[in-house]
Amino acid sequence: MTIGSVVFELDIDSAFSLKEKRRVLNSLKTRLKNKFNVAVAEVGEKDVWNRADL
Repeated sequence: MTIGSVVFELDIDSAFSLKEKRRVLNSLKTRLKNKFNVAVAEVGEKDVWNRADL
């Protein structure tokens, strides 16, 4: 079993609300899971609408 850890810091310029940020992140997490079969979690500040740490 292989275990790894990576943190991606994303600037989401197209998001102007938490709802738009959630839409972008859900799409990205779904694509990563389908293509690479990995688990993805948001680990950073959840109240900032234009930044995300995955």
